[in-house]
Amino acid sequence: MTVAGRRARSAGCAALAACGIAALAACGSALATRDRSAPDPVGPGTLLDGRTEDGAIQHFRIDAVAPDPRDRDGDVFLYGVSIRGTDERWRPYCLPDPEGHRTAIPVQGSWGADGEPHPDSALITFACTRGAIGKCIRFGYKPWKTVDGMSLQAYHAACVRMVRADYCGDNRPHTVDGTWIDMWDGLGIQTREESADRPEVFEAAWAPSGAAYLNIPRWSDDVADVVKDCPDHFAGRTSRDQPLAPAEVPRRFPEVLIFNARYVRSADRRIAVP
Repeated sequence: MTVAGRRARSAGCAALAACGIAALAACGSALATRDRSAPDPVGPGTLLDGRTEDGAIQHFRIDAVAPDPRDRDGDVFLYGVSIRGTDERWRPYCLPDPEGHRTAIPVQGSWGADGEPHPDSALITFACTRGAIGKCIRFGYKPWKTVDGMSLQAYHAACVRMVRADYCGDNRPHTVDGTWIDMWDGLGIQTREESADRPEVFEAAWAPSGAAYLNIPRWSDDVADVVKDCPDHFAGRTSRDQPLAPAEVPRRFPEVLIFNARYVRSADRRIAVP
């Protein structure tokens, strides 16, 4: 599937503390499994107090809730969320996604400064659909689901690293807003879509800890541009060490879950982001 990556931004999500919002925290994962005939536990007009990643208290308001029209399972809901500024005015919490929507998906747990997910029933995160966490849910890597007995939690974590081009697994992105990539996995959730008119090249194979193997960076033709940031992470894991085709990588690095390719021509990698 062709997807748009983005540069990681600390403002992309806010962890909501359970204090004062126990009902929302309790249904963070239940939103994915609740009976469709049951009423939404958190609807428009609901006011919430939460904390940003740096601990600052912020005030949120739910403005709208609707099923994600792109979701075939019917277990993803898009929330319109506002945040109250110091001038007491309410403003949209999310920036527009590539479709122009300012929506978020509530996800159980939180993410640390290193990009590591922390599943926690007492916390939820409003993940904007413009950001990597929300994008990966919409790609089908729903951390609350299993496919063929396999939990998708690790797949979601690997996808977040991939979308951000977080090769080193330390939350440092190596991409820019609006970069298009192609992605696929062994479960068949996403499949590779190559076309002669948009030539592409295998970029990397991904695990929850970052890129388990790097063939060529997204915006460079030299793996050294990435390896210098985390040489220990990539010891023996690049095309310079051992050229590998995607099908060969899992035999050498069994932790791999997701693969991606980047487009050869720079013009094919860029889109306009609102």
